[in-house]
Amino acid sequence: MQWQILHRRFPASPALVVAMLEMIAITSCASFRSPTDSAPTIARVGQPAPELNLPMLDGGVKLLGQERGKVVLLNFWATWCIPCRTEMPELQRLADDLQAQPFSLLSIDLQEDPPTIRPFLDDIGVHFAVLLDQSGDVTQRYGVRALPATFLIDRSGVVRQQRLGPLVEGGEQTQWSRPWIASQVALLLEGGEPQR
Repeated sequence: MQWQILHRRFPASPALVVAMLEMIAITSCASFRSPTDSAPTIARVGQPAPELNLPMLDGGVKLLGQERGKVVLLNFWATWCIPCRTEMPELQRLADDLQAQPFSLLSIDLQEDPPTIRPFLDDIGVHFAVLLDQSGDVTQRYGVRALPATFLIDRSGVVRQQRLGPLVEGGEQTQWSRPWIASQVALLLEGGEPQR
């Protein structure tokens, strides 16, 4: 019955309709991108972290590959982001707590210049490594859509945890609190699986 109504409204032979449906199917398949295409990668839990090669606020360049053998916490932020400002002291305490461990905290500032960043860090008393994503390419490659965003990467360079939003207050059982992150780092350093 539907075909009859359509046929009266749009007279076409069944062969033409089949040909049009085949054309739609072919066009749809052509627009699908497989994971092996050259499209930019997005950080996903269980997959290798996208490489980064960024200038550092205090000079030099940092490559994520240089951190192999360490557990890495990547934190994307900006000075204008209020939740970023709120979590910075907790991130510094985490870095201080884990300084004797094979752990690295890399914070990535999104598209700001050193004269904006330096007074901000001095004001809140932060001294961990700050990388400059001036073009925003690395932030985009990690799939960050809002700040702050945090990624926990294991010793072999695989993303094990990710969070969109600031750290939270709480103890070791509270996900994305400073004690919880420290416990996840310890698990990864021992070769264990982090909690989900």
